[in-house]
Amino acid sequence: MEKQEKVLAEIFRSAGRYILEGGNVPNFSGDKKQVEAIRNAMNASRQLYEALCDNSTNLDAVTEMIRTRQVAAAEFRRVIGREWRY
Repeated sequence: MEKQEKVLAEIFRSAGRYILEGGNVPNFSGDKKQVEAIRNAMNASRQLYEALCDNSTNLDAVTEMIRTRQVAAAEFRRVIGREWRY
C-alpha cells in the first residue's frame, strides 16, 4: 500500500471513531484546504449521526444536516480526490 493510501486509510479510521464515539476531531497536518475539507466532512457526518440517534430531532433538521453533509462530502471529493465514505 502506497503512502497516500495509508494516510487515507488512517483518515477514514479516525473519522469512523470520531463519528461513532465523539470526542475531539483528530488533528491532521498538511495542506490547509485538505485539513479543512477533512474536518468539515467529519463534523457534518458526526452531527448527522447524532441527530439520527436522537428521537426528538425533527425531519426538517435531519434534511438540512443531510444537505450539509452532502456539501462537505463534495468538497472532500474535490480537494482530496476520493469519495467521503461516511
